[in-house]
Amino acid sequence: MGDTATARSDVEFLGAGGVVLRGWLYLPADRDGRIPGVVMAHGFSATKEMGLDRYAEVFAAAGLAVLVYDHRNLGASGGEPRQLVNPWAQARDYRYALTWLAGRSEVDPARLALWGSSFSGGEVIVVGAIDERVRAVVANVPFASLGAGDEASPERFAAMRSALLD
Repeated sequence: MGDTATARSDVEFLGAGGVVLRGWLYLPADRDGRIPGVVMAHGFSATKEMGLDRYAEVFAAAGLAVLVYDHRNLGASGGEPRQLVNPWAQARDYRYALTWLAGRSEVDPARLALWGSSFSGGEVIVVGAIDERVRAVVANVPFASLGAGDEASPERFAAMRSALLD
């Protein structure tokens, strides 16, 4: 790790359906009371080793608790079949990651954020829209649409919300 103002530890927690998700928890060395937390995962089929450590180190040095993890079926996380990308399962897992991070004694559960890039940038927009615990969303070059049409209808949003919250 490049920044001595943060500490990184290997962690694991259960995602949707009991799949074991693995990642890193970054904590600032100097913290006073409970601190804000951010959950980060990579886009499409990338893993945490592909540059997320540098973002997490900066965020932790700024005073945030940062959970970086691999999506199910990818990298160090469990799940079969390997290399399968399932946006609904990944969005659900973001919610499990939020719950895990919010349960840490160092973290203020009223100050939680999501960070996603590319494909997961689109996922964090959806999760941030339906999960009332989320106070901020960073969507780095998000994949956010498949086209125009009735996708923006209230019925479509209600169906997406129902699918994610089931």
